Amino acid sequence: MGGDNFSTGAFGDPKHIISGPGLTRTLYSTGIGAAAGTFYGTCLAAWYPDPIQTTGKFGGIPGRTDFRAVGRTILRPAMWFSLTAGTFTAVECAMEAARNDTQDTWNSIAAGMAGGAIIGMTTGSPQIVGATAIGMGVLMAAVDMSGAKTVRDEPMLEHKRMGILPKQHVESDAVKALKEQFPQHKDL
Repeated sequence: MGGDNFSTGAFGDPKHIISGPGLTRTLYSTGIGAAAGTFYGTCLAAWYPDPIQTTGKFGGIPGRTDFRAVGRTILRPAMWFSLTAGTFTAVECAMEAARNDTQDTWNSIAAGMAGGAIIGMTTGSPQIVGATAIGMGVLMAAVDMSGAKTVRDEPMLEHKRMGILPKQHVESDAVKALKEQFPQHKDL
């Protein structure tokens, strides 16, 4: 699985080609992570009908939603998502740069482990950090080895999605026989 343009995944599909400066790619993925985290935080804040409150010195009025608590509910996932995406891309770019622009599975493993460690840091447990780092490294290796496409039989998928039906529907012999047997239902 070398870094040339003709590399393919395990199922023979062409791999994605990543290009551009590492800083640009890292900032872009950090922004995408922040947008995804903001969306997640917004859904989290809107999921329950209960008021969102802080428990502290400046808690606000009981039973009413506090603006700072809403901001924390939305911005905390945005920070973690953007940090994870930025770390993944930065490590992947650093691996490519350290290995003379080689794009292979090892970059994905190292970047997945770094991103998984960031995900695990949300719990504060070193065992979870290690487990998520290993798990994400394995997952990113599997994604990189299988390629960007998730469908094995693309012509069949294309036929299922965009197959052209005939202008006039052709009924089966069984349906024709039933319509002859029950003429009052022939227009169904």
